[in-house]
Amino acid sequence: MQVILKILLIIILSSTTSVYGFHTSPDKWKEPRMVFGDLEKDFDSRIKISRIKIKEPLLNDGSKNYSPNKAYWFIVDIPDTTKTPPWSLQIRIFNERDYLICIVISNFAAQYETKVHWINDKLMYVQFWWGRISGAYLIFDVEKERIVLKEGFTDGETILQQWKEKGK
Repeated sequence: MQVILKILLIIILSSTTSVYGFHTSPDKWKEPRMVFGDLEKDFDSRIKISRIKIKEPLLNDGSKNYSPNKAYWFIVDIPDTTKTPPWSLQIRIFNERDYLICIVISNFAAQYETKVHWINDKLMYVQFWWGRISGAYLIFDVEKERIVLKEGFTDGETILQQWKEKGK
């Protein structure tokens, strides 16, 4: 009977690996890790990219995050989480044109850390959460004005905990 239970446990755990698409199964993890994979079904409807005409000279107000070459910059408008959700995040980007690029991420979990930073002179990394355990990231090319990579992720803390409990 114990042999059958062990075999069933191995089958269940190995099928879990393929469902989540682990690079390495959690039994080999030393620490929890992010598991990357598919995007939320409504990802594209929650990300809007537009242009805003510049109507007045742009001031250097200190909140601008300059690219490494100092040619481009972005400003992040983080929502007030004391107000009732849904929340939206707005990123305004200057790329030496007469307009700003505006990326709006709607209905996201603003209470969790959002990361926005430069990868190089023209690529930006944006990471945000949909909820407590799932989120997404995108890489935005400010010269081409488009998302060049996007992927979802799941926080591996719960996955690792459940994996350990199944193995007991």
